[in-house]
Amino acid sequence: MQSLQLSVFLMLGMFIIIATSSPNPQSSTEKDNTCSMVACGAAGANGLPGRDGRDGREGPKGEKGDLGLQGSRGLQGPPGKAGPAGPAGLKGDKGSMGTKGEKGSSEDNGMQLAVRLMNEQLRTLQDNFNKFKKIFIFSIGKEVGRKIFVTNGLEYDYETASRMCSRAGGLVASPKNADENLALQEIVSKHDKRSFLGITDLHTEGTFKYSTGGTITYSNWHSNEPNNDKGNEDCVELNTDGKWNDTSCTNKKLLICEF
Repeated sequence: MQSLQLSVFLMLGMFIIIATSSPNPQSSTEKDNTCSMVACGAAGANGLPGRDGRDGREGPKGEKGDLGLQGSRGLQGPPGKAGPAGPAGLKGDKGSMGTKGEKGSSEDNGMQLAVRLMNEQLRTLQDNFNKFKKIFIFSIGKEVGRKIFVTNGLEYDYETASRMCSRAGGLVASPKNADENLALQEIVSKHDKRSFLGITDLHTEGTFKYSTGGTITYSNWHSNEPNNDKGNEDCVELNTDGKWNDTSCTNKKLLICEF
C-alpha cells in the first residue's frame, strides 16, 4: 500500500514539474491565477484500504481468565495398550487343611492297572500256550473236549506212571466217554503198546474207581472182564482195540497222562 501511495505522489510531482517548466511564456497575472494541482484540483478517488492490524506486533499476554463450565462427557475411546505387569503381591496365609478324601481311590486305580496288565500277560501266555499245545499234540498227543492226552512213548509200572503224571501236573489217563476212549485207542495203536488207565480197585476189591476216588461212569470191558486172574489184577489196561482188561499193577505199560 505504501509503494502505491509513493507512486501516486511521484506521478503528481512529475506533473507539477512539467506544468511549471512549460516553454510557452505567460504573463505574471496568469501565473498568479494558476492553481496548484495539489492545492486547487478536484478531490481524487479514495485509495486502497490499508493493511489490517493483524500484521502488527503481538501485544502483551492478557491475564488468565476464569475456569469455564465443564463440558459434557465425550465418547469412550478405544482401549490402550496393556501396561507393564505390576509388582508381585504379598504371599497369602496358608489355608486350612481340607477334608480327607475317600480311602482307596488311588489304590483302586493302581489295582485296575495291575489287573489290566495281568490280563494282557495272561492273553499272551494263552496265545503262546495254544500255539505250543497244537505242536505238542500233533507230535505226541490227542485233544478231546477239555482234555489233552500225552505220552512219552515209554512204559512204566502203575505206581511210577501215576507219580510221573502227578509230577507233571496231570493224572494217568482215564476215559469218561466213548470219544476219550477212542482218542486213547489211537495213541496205543500208534505205539502198538497197551497203556494203564487211571482206574483201580486197590481200595475195595471188585469196585473200580478213578484215581481221584470217584466211581467210574463209563467202561468198555472185554467180555468176561474184569476177572481178577490169579487174584492180583487191581489195575486196568487199554488194548489197541479200545477194550479194557484188568491187569497187575506191577506190569509195565505205555505211559499216557491227561491234562
